[in-house]
Amino acid sequence: MRFKIFGPLIPILVLIYFATSCASTSKAPEIKSNEAKEFKTVHDKGVVYLYRPGRAVGAATQTQIKVNGSDAGGTGPGTFFKWELEPDTYTFSCYTPESSAVVELDVKPGKQYFLRQDTRLGVGSGRVTLKEVDEKTGKEAVKGYKLLHSTYRQK
Repeated sequence: MRFKIFGPLIPILVLIYFATSCASTSKAPEIKSNEAKEFKTVHDKGVVYLYRPGRAVGAATQTQIKVNGSDAGGTGPGTFFKWELEPDTYTFSCYTPESSAVVELDVKPGKQYFLRQDTRLGVGSGRVTLKEVDEKTGKEAVKGYKLLHSTYRQK
């Protein structure tokens, strides 16, 4: 009898649990996150930011990211990666079991690039999109997000 009160709340509590625990083990320390938001250029490398907006829809889903086919980690709502990369062409991809998206960038030294990754509701695990955005839009978005540690290492 006592559990009837909590019955309707169980799906909401499960969603809150997943939304707050997603990708939490890979967040960088706040000082590193703040340093990344200074948007300093690197004269001999290009800097790529890949961010995911903090939406409630798809919040429980961690989206896997790859750089040139190598695992880079997973994004959660309100998070971003930052990579300082040697000049070259790079393929960035994200995927869920339901969909995938790919963007290719020709990274130039001294330049900054911003990729927006979205996850939306789908039939099961959600649908993903990935697109390059202009510097002003990217910087504004990243300012409010948390930096993630990336497992991608340039060879």
